[in-house]
Amino acid sequence: MSQLRQIGQLTLAHLVNDIYAPVLMALQPVLITMYGYSYFQAALLPVTHSLVSSLLQPVFGHLADTRGLRVSVGLSILLSGIGVSLLGLVPDQYTVMLMCVIISAVGHASFHPGALCKVSALATGQSRGRLTSFFVVGGNMGMALGPIIAGIVLTSGGIPMVSALIVPAILAAAILYVRPVPDVCPVVKEKIRSGGEDWNPVKLLFAGSTLRAWVTFGAMTYFPTFLVLQGYPLIEATTLVSIMLVAGVVGQISGGILSDRIGRKKVVVITTIASIPAFAGILMTHGIILIICMLAFGYLLWSSFAVTIAMAHEQIPSQIGLISGLFLGIAMGAGGIGVSISGAIADQIGLMATLAFFPILLVAASILFMMVKTPDRNRTSE
Repeated sequence: MSQLRQIGQLTLAHLVNDIYAPVLMALQPVLITMYGYSYFQAALLPVTHSLVSSLLQPVFGHLADTRGLRVSVGLSILLSGIGVSLLGLVPDQYTVMLMCVIISAVGHASFHPGALCKVSALATGQSRGRLTSFFVVGGNMGMALGPIIAGIVLTSGGIPMVSALIVPAILAAAILYVRPVPDVCPVVKEKIRSGGEDWNPVKLLFAGSTLRAWVTFGAMTYFPTFLVLQGYPLIEATTLVSIMLVAGVVGQISGGILSDRIGRKKVVVITTIASIPAFAGILMTHGIILIICMLAFGYLLWSSFAVTIAMAHEQIPSQIGLISGLFLGIAMGAGGIGVSISGAIADQIGLMATLAFFPILLVAASILFMMVKTPDRNRTSE
C-alpha cells in the first residue's frame, strides 16, 4: 500500500470519527432556548467530551509507544457515534446525557494517538508537515460536516432526530471491517540523541496550543448561539460555522505545505497573530463582511494546528504517541475547560462580552509560540 493511500485511509477514518464532537456544539442553541438549560449546562456537554477524551488520549498514546497497543478503528468510531446518537432519546435527562457523552469521548480518545503514530512513521523528512496536515484535515472535515449535519437533523426533527446519526458510524465501521485501517502503532522508540531531547520548546508549544484550543472550541461552541442572537436562523448559523471550519481545512493543508518550505515556526506565529483582527471583525461586523471575517479566522487559526504537532514530533521523536495524546488530548481538554469557564462568565456578563476576551488569549498564544526555539531540522527533516 502506497504512502499516500495509507494516509488517505487514516484521513477518511479521522473524518468519520470526528463528525460527532461538533454535533454537541451545534446542540447549544436548542438546549438553551427550547429545553431551558443554562449556558454552563449546555456547554458542559462538549466540555465533558473534550475533557474525558483529553485525559484518555495520552494514556492510549503512552501504551502505543511502549506496547504497540492495538485499538480497532471501527470500534472507536462506533463508540463515538453511539454516544452522540443516544442523546436524541434522552434530551430531558441531563445526567444520562453526560454519560452518553462520556461513551462518545472514549471512542474519540482511542482513535487519535495510534493513528498519529502511523502518520508520523509515514510522514518523514520534508513531507512531515504536508502529510501530517492531510491527516489532521480529516478531523477538520469531520468537524466542519458535524454542524451542517446537526443543523439539518435539528431543523427536520429536533433533538429526537439526533438518533439517526448512528447511521454514519455503522456504515463506516462496516467499511473498515471489510477493509480495515491498520490499528497497530508501528513506531519503535528511538534512542535519545546525546544531550537528550529538549522538552522546553514542547512545553511552550503545548501552552500556546492550549490557549488556541480555548479560542477554537469557544468559537465553535458559542458562534452558533451568537449568530442566532444576531438574527440568523439556526440552519444559517450552523452552516456559517461549518463554512468557517471548511476554510480551516484549507488553512491546514496550506499551512502544512508552507511550513515544509519556509519553516514551521514562521507559519505558526504569523497565522496566529493574523487571526486576531479576523476574530474581532466577526464581533464588530454584519452581513458579507462578517462572513469574510469568519472565513479568514477559520483559515488563519487552523493553519497552525497540524504544524505545531509536527514541531513537537520533531522535538521528541521517541514519544510520538505520548506527544500526540498531549496535543490532541490534554491541550484540547484544557481548552475545553476554558470554554466551560467562558460559559459561566457568559451567564453573568453576557455572551458578547465573553467573546470579546478571546483575542487576548490569541495574543498570549502568539507570544508563547514566538518564544519557541527550534533547531534548523524543524524546517526540513530530523
